[in-house]
Amino acid sequence: MGEAYRRDPVQAVRGQTFISLLHEYVATQLESRLTTFAIRRGIKVRLEPLILGSTKPKNVDVAVVDPDNGPLILIGLRSQMSSIGKNVLTYYEGIVGECVSLQERFPMAVHGYAYLHPYRSIMPGHEEVSIDHLRYARMYAAVTGRPGPGYKGLRGVFDEFAYMVVDFGRNPPDVMDEHIKTAVPEPDMSIHTFVNRLITRFKSRLVFWDVFD
Repeated sequence: MGEAYRRDPVQAVRGQTFISLLHEYVATQLESRLTTFAIRRGIKVRLEPLILGSTKPKNVDVAVVDPDNGPLILIGLRSQMSSIGKNVLTYYEGIVGECVSLQERFPMAVHGYAYLHPYRSIMPGHEEVSIDHLRYARMYAAVTGRPGPGYKGLRGVFDEFAYMVVDFGRNPPDVMDEHIKTAVPEPDMSIHTFVNRLITRFKSRLVFWDVFD
C-alpha cells in the first residue's frame, strides 16, 4: 500500500487501488475461515455488493452473504491519507450514519469497520502536519462494541473496529498498534485481530450455524 501511494498519491486514492488492497486482505482472511457447510450453502465473501440499508442502497466494501438469508457480516473500510484534521469529523459522522442505516435493516448481522491513517503525513509538501491519532482512537472506541442480549436494539455502534495507524516511513510499513493502546487499551482495535474478532462475535450470536471454523 505504501508503494502504491508513493507512485501516484492522487491516483492511488481516487482510483481505489490503495484501499482495494485492504479490501482484498480482509476478504481473503474471511474466505479462509469458511467451513465446508458454508461453502456448500453458497455463502460467499463479496466485494462491494449493493446492500439495501434503511435510507438508501450502499455498496458495502466487504460482506459475507448467505443466498437465502442475506448479509451475515458487513464491513466498511476507509483510508484517509490527507486533510485529516479538516475532514475526520465529517467522515466520522458519515460512517456512524451508515452503520445506523445498515443495522436497522440487518440488526443480527455483525457490523465492522477498519479505518487507516498514516502515522506521519506522506503527502508531498505536508510531511510535518500533526495528526492527533490518540484523540481519533478514543472517538472510534466510543462507537465500538454491541454487547449482550440487547445488541439488536442498539444502533450506530459497530461490533468490531480496527484503527490502523501506519508508519509508511519504515520498510516494511509498520502498523502502530502499541501507539494506539496508550490511549485505548480496550477494546482491541488491531487489524491483526480484526477478522478473528468479527468471527468470534458471529459465533457468539449464531451458535447454531457452523459458518466459520
